[in-house]
Amino acid sequence: METAGHSNMCRCCASEGAFKDIKSTYHWMGEEEIYADMLKDCFDINLNVSEHGEDGGICEVCITQLRNAINFKKQVQHTEEQFKKHLQNKALFRPNIVKVEVGGEEDSDGDNMGSGDDAFSGAEFDVPIKTEEDDPKPKKRSKASATTTRSKKSKSDDGEPSTKRVTGATKNLRKRAVKEEADDEALSRLLYREKHVPEMKKQWHNLTTLLMYSNVTPFKDRNDAGFVCAYCFKTYPSAEILRAHTHGDHDKEKPSYKAGSCKASFVAFLDIVDLKCTLCNQQMESLQTLTEHLVTIHEKKYYLGITDYFQPFKLTNEQQINCCLCDEVFHNMKLLMQHMNVHYRNFICTTCGAGFVNSFRLNRHETTHLKKKASFPCRHCDQVFAAESKKKAHVNTEHKGIAGDSVCQICKARFKNYYQKTRHMMQVHNVEGIKCDQCEKKFNLKSNLMLHMRSVHLKERPYECSVCSMGFFIKRHMLGHYMATHTNERKFKCEVCGKAYATQNSKRKHMKKNHGISKNMMVANIEK
Repeated sequence: METAGHSNMCRCCASEGAFKDIKSTYHWMGEEEIYADMLKDCFDINLNVSEHGEDGGICEVCITQLRNAINFKKQVQHTEEQFKKHLQNKALFRPNIVKVEVGGEEDSDGDNMGSGDDAFSGAEFDVPIKTEEDDPKPKKRSKASATTTRSKKSKSDDGEPSTKRVTGATKNLRKRAVKEEADDEALSRLLYREKHVPEMKKQWHNLTTLLMYSNVTPFKDRNDAGFVCAYCFKTYPSAEILRAHTHGDHDKEKPSYKAGSCKASFVAFLDIVDLKCTLCNQQMESLQTLTEHLVTIHEKKYYLGITDYFQPFKLTNEQQINCCLCDEVFHNMKLLMQHMNVHYRNFICTTCGAGFVNSFRLNRHETTHLKKKASFPCRHCDQVFAAESKKKAHVNTEHKGIAGDSVCQICKARFKNYYQKTRHMMQVHNVEGIKCDQCEKKFNLKSNLMLHMRSVHLKERPYECSVCSMGFFIKRHMLGHYMATHTNERKFKCEVCGKAYATQNSKRKHMKKNHGISKNMMVANIEK
């Protein structure tokens, strides 16, 4: 997730955009980060500094990779310490313990044994030894008779080697060694499982943690009819009703959201209006601060250093939607979701450098760079299309008479294109369009609003008449003026009354206004 900082070039991947400064201090999960120092510590890389102070920045994708590298370095160093301790434990407590067996005849032979000190000297390694596997239970000793001689007692007390005494100590050592080795193996298996948790299992765990311990509201989409629930896919007219429905009817289903999702198309849309931690009711500014709070304050487990697929939105009932991460404003949710790829550059196009949140969107985008673009010809006509989906839409609308894919979510009417659908929404359902800040005029498309601003309020006139220098915003209008005013050429005649006009567009306006004949009616008559 990128945060606006330096509007320049990433010093690690050369992508352009608004990135974080490499020399500034940032906070992540309760720790301070200076990315230039992290590069120096991990890779011994010193980034050059510009004379003009333009040091560039670092994008969020490279920050994640840098964190992973730092964590991996710490992991290797920690594992090395564990390995050294493991070797020391093995040296102190060997798993295969041996005991010395001395024959009865040698015990009785004082010349062979010598003193008690000599019994544990280097000569003991010359006697036969055997590995002790499972000691049988010792038989109960018979009661010592009262006639035991004082000499025998003194012989034992003088420190002469006792086979039973050595065996008991050895068994204790062996038990300790086996127990510690088992603990080391169990710890090693646990660490291995933690390090080798599948990527999607980590993502699902993190997402479930956010849903369980905050008031985050997942959603599927926003369309003309309202907001679509992420669990039951029903549409609700307002964001407030969606939130109440989600937390009331699907509270027990929170862990099921995105469970089993494919990694290629994985992305989570989360509404963070009035975001707070439900464990302590503390208000949160963003998903990042919520994550840090859950880990540091409530000690919740959360996997760090993995790809970020969680996109925040602030759902309102207004027609225009603001991006949570910058100041951009969008007319519909589709445009905003496309814009979010700017902040979530998880997958980069190697051709143009565009970033995408998941690999599915990247693969779909990469098809636009294919050399062989015109590869799907229509068998009904001579048109050729760059994609199978575009050819199919053409066949349905032009040759089969099936309406296009733009559907009104209120009355389910289908339209040939998005423009026709948005015009229908304003005219039939009174959906509020995009308002002009200068004159309050409304438009169904943002592009139409921009044209209006340039031509009416900014008075742009890029095309001038070569005779009278009169300016026009549209070239076609300038040509019509030239032909009608300076040449008096009027070659477009009305088929009904015979009146002539300088441009085709002027003739169409005349026929529609005076004779009630539209362009579509004229095309239908020609086809007949």
